[in-house]
Amino acid sequence: MLTEAETIPYEPALLRGERLLVLAPHPDDEVIGCGGLIAQHLQENRAVRIVIATDGAEAGDAAMRAEESRRGIAALGTAEVVFLGFRDRSLGDDAGAVIREQLREFRPDLVLVPSPLEIHPDHIALSRVFCETVQRDETLFADLAVTRVAFYEVSAPLPRPNALVDITDVAETKYAAIAEHASQLAMQDYVAYARGLNAYRAMTLPANVTVAEAYLVVELPSLRTTAFSAIAATRIIETTRETLPISVVIRTKDRPALLAEAIASVRATGYPCELVVVNDGGARPEVDGVTVVQHDTSRGRSEAANAGVRAASNAFIAFLDDDDLFYPEHLATLANAARAAHAAWYTDAVSAFLRPREDGAYETHTRLRLYAQDYDRELLLLDNYIPLPTLLVARDTFVDVGGFDPAFDLFEDWDFLIRLSQRGSFLRVPRVTCEVRHFEGGSSVVLATPEGTPRFRAAKLQVWQKHAALIDNNVIADVFERQKRRGGTLYSELVESRGQTHAAQLEIARATRESIESMNTINGYALRVRELDGMLAATQQAATAAASHASIEMQNLVTRLEAKIVEHEHLAREIQDLRAVNADAASTLEVLRVEIDRLNGLLAMIYRSRTWKVHTTLEKLRGRG
Repeated sequence: MLTEAETIPYEPALLRGERLLVLAPHPDDEVIGCGGLIAQHLQENRAVRIVIATDGAEAGDAAMRAEESRRGIAALGTAEVVFLGFRDRSLGDDAGAVIREQLREFRPDLVLVPSPLEIHPDHIALSRVFCETVQRDETLFADLAVTRVAFYEVSAPLPRPNALVDITDVAETKYAAIAEHASQLAMQDYVAYARGLNAYRAMTLPANVTVAEAYLVVELPSLRTTAFSAIAATRIIETTRETLPISVVIRTKDRPALLAEAIASVRATGYPCELVVVNDGGARPEVDGVTVVQHDTSRGRSEAANAGVRAASNAFIAFLDDDDLFYPEHLATLANAARAAHAAWYTDAVSAFLRPREDGAYETHTRLRLYAQDYDRELLLLDNYIPLPTLLVARDTFVDVGGFDPAFDLFEDWDFLIRLSQRGSFLRVPRVTCEVRHFEGGSSVVLATPEGTPRFRAAKLQVWQKHAALIDNNVIADVFERQKRRGGTLYSELVESRGQTHAAQLEIARATRESIESMNTINGYALRVRELDGMLAATQQAATAAASHASIEMQNLVTRLEAKIVEHEHLAREIQDLRAVNADAASTLEVLRVEIDRLNGLLAMIYRSRTWKVHTTLEKLRGRG
């Protein structure tokens, strides 16, 4: 059960790689689908290589489209660009070989790949080619053990992305890069489409995130045991040019729950096939819409399978035991492969090991890619690497070969495959399309008869003895040499991987030591900072005390100053009053002076007058002069 946060990202993801490899189907998909994330890597001076698979000639001039792509990428920053030049709608194994070399040479720790849910066939093909390349080559995992794969969307939204990358800061740069593809914008407004999709992707993110890109991020090693249909947690539509008439034979006995799961997995493929269930003894299963072959008593695994083929009405036969499962693309993948003439066709399978929980239900604890081997007729003589559920064979061929040998109740499929291989080669499709399940505590043949037990060894000897005429010293030597080379390659990769791991451990130890030294230095700085903090606190305390004292003194000074101001104002008023009095006195004196001058004038005039002279004479005569 997933939590809400796991199904709906509410926070933007920081998706980064030191070495970013971008796989784009056409010139323009790289900027439309993941231009924002590329721009962020380039702004941070990270290594970026962009590989464009097709020339895009079906939608314009190839040279023009390549030049537009160069200009668009240059708008994002400086990146290495590789044009593979494959024709549109032609991506296959040859493209896988080139991609393998790109992975080996560049050794990315983050790979951007188109989503398997894309609409355009080239988008789907590139996604499939990448996944098949990873699944086919065991040695890639030594180089890419820590690599992550981020599937991106262009023309079809991912149903459940687990990483939403905030590209608000580089959005306009991205749209300017898309605008460089003028030939494509003349047909569709890809800038508007990208804006709309990026705005929609920001819906669950914080308000400051206005645009985002969506990715489904997985660890690259996990792709080895993951069906293509399971990558995006939804069904991949596998198309076929022509429906092949296939009957699926299912062997069962008293395991109705497992049988129901097996039948459901066949029906989930959506492929129009006939279902034939052979009940090898036990209670008759209650199933609808299938042909049931009932054995009242057990006749063994070989006879059960033979009876199912006899009851089948279609020209091709696929097999499924009740404890195994088909993945949704299984039958369509085999039907597409069967267009090429071979004695048989097969895919890859995952081995799932299940154990019971306390509640009695089973849970998968380990998934291994044990069955992923290219066809080797001589190796098949010595060991079986093709599980029966992976196989598709023509019904007539099955009958001509003689079907399963009833003498075998273990490795009956291996014996049949050896005989079938004498009719011609097998075609392997290196895709995980089915699951072989092993139940601990159940009736799984593998777990009930593990390798090394007497029954297991006796069964192998039985096969070898039957086909002893085909197994000579040359066969053994050839197989041994091939497996030795393969083992040597794997061992070399393992040694290199261990060397890289050891180097990484030394680097981690060095970084840890330097980190400790840095921490010691930092601790010294921290002690000094604490000392300075103490000094600062003491200084602040003294400053506070001084400030308090100064404040009191200032208050006293202010009080005295205010008193002086009051006194000064009082004196000013007195001076003003005195000035007023003085002004009045001066005015009075001026009036008196004028009056005195007037009186002096009158006296002078009197003294000069004859009257005053007569008066003076008379006074003198009177004896008063």
